[in-house]
Amino acid sequence: MMFVWAGIAFFIASIPFSVLIGRWVFRKDIRQFGDKNPGSTNVLRASGNKIWFFIAVNLDICKGLIPVALAYWYGGIGKPDIAVVALMAIVGHAFSPFLRFQGGKAIATTAGVWMALTYFESIFVQSILLVFWFMVLDSSDWSVIFASSSWLVYLLVFHPDPTLLIVWLGSMIILVYKHRAGLRHLPQLRILNR
Repeated sequence: MMFVWAGIAFFIASIPFSVLIGRWVFRKDIRQFGDKNPGSTNVLRASGNKIWFFIAVNLDICKGLIPVALAYWYGGIGKPDIAVVALMAIVGHAFSPFLRFQGGKAIATTAGVWMALTYFESIFVQSILLVFWFMVLDSSDWSVIFASSSWLVYLLVFHPDPTLLIVWLGSMIILVYKHRAGLRHLPQLRILNR
């Protein structure tokens, strides 16, 4: 049953909603804007429309949240098997077969996965961590990595669960890979750039 849920999670997460919104609503390929990423941020860059950006972000979150929550809360997939389902959701978004395996950076979908695994606790903690690191560092890529590393510290203190640590490790590997271009240069503190 775990493999069925993992397949469902991969398929749902692989649907490129942001690309579809760009194509259907704005008649644009969002991958031609900004960082060329097929994620929700480029919906904003391509259109300037905050409402559709909000919709795109939430669809990307739901791609991780819904299949993992259904499997975990209702589908009888417990620990440690839920780690496979969770990671397949992230992999589906990051390496979408609908986009020739050139998916998004997996930030929002990863957030959705953590919401499912921590009963929404993560949305508050991770939002604070992400905002903090975006304020401290001048690199969005490094801010994501530092926020994820800080989330590990939180997990170790409040939820030292091996299954959650496996999900963290797998998601961190994917995040580092997807942000590798921006990680080639060390970040600087924003306060030093003022």
